[in-house]
Amino acid sequence: MFSAQLPAPILFHPLKHHLSFIKAFVEHSTATPEAELKAALLTIGGSQLDLYTGPLSPLQIATEVLQYLQERHLQQSDVYQEFLNTAGTGYRLVPLSDGTDWVMRWGVVEGRYVHLHPARYARYTLRVKANVLKTAIAAVIAASRCAENAVMDTPFINQVRAEWLAMPPVKDLSLSEGLSSMIALIKDSATSVGGAV
Repeated sequence: MFSAQLPAPILFHPLKHHLSFIKAFVEHSTATPEAELKAALLTIGGSQLDLYTGPLSPLQIATEVLQYLQERHLQQSDVYQEFLNTAGTGYRLVPLSDGTDWVMRWGVVEGRYVHLHPARYARYTLRVKANVLKTAIAAVIAASRCAENAVMDTPFINQVRAEWLAMPPVKDLSLSEGLSSMIALIKDSATSVGGAV
């Protein structure tokens, strides 16, 4: 699920790649129907991904990338595609003002041909499994919807995984490849972070 609020031709999935956006998503999820939340979480996929934790908003990232392309006369889709192809890899790295590197690929959504995501192991990024990220987001939202304070223990996490994500249970929360850390990261100062766009 890319952000349609970002300027074209940028194709960026902030729920998958941007921690501040995720925190804002969680914070504003109280009125969102559960079916809509579940559908949004499924767009995260099932592989490993890189999550940006830095200070730039999705709009700032998009703006800097567009400026990079404009300065190099790469705004037109055919010129941009040739630029990617001449690299021999199908992608190019673009450095941003916060010292991070971002990957530019060819986007497959009409009018959104500049597909962005954080570079692997770049500054301000975490490598995370998509299922860990989905579980953490769902658990934090589900806990916030409980009348009583939900305990983020293994039974609660497994209930969320079953009901929200149709995923198998984890045996032990402490052994689940960073799930506790990701939950803490999303919960940490969620109310103080912007980043919807």
